[in-house]
Amino acid sequence: MNSAIPSRRRQKTGTMTRIVLLISFIILFSRMIFILPAAFEHHQQKKSIPAPVSLSVNDSR
Repeated sequence: MNSAIPSRRRQKTGTMTRIVLLISFIILFSRMIFILPAAFEHHQQKKSIPAPVSLSVNDSR
């Protein structure tokens, strides 16, 4: 019985899938490295600023 997809084609598809996944992982990893310093700085700034105190304003209308 013949297979719908020849085995040579299946190996090429698997190779292409691995290449696409590798490129996607490289892009994701590089974006994470690019963003980490800014995220860390933002976190430090947020920690240093005290939480705003909510003041209740009496409205005399």
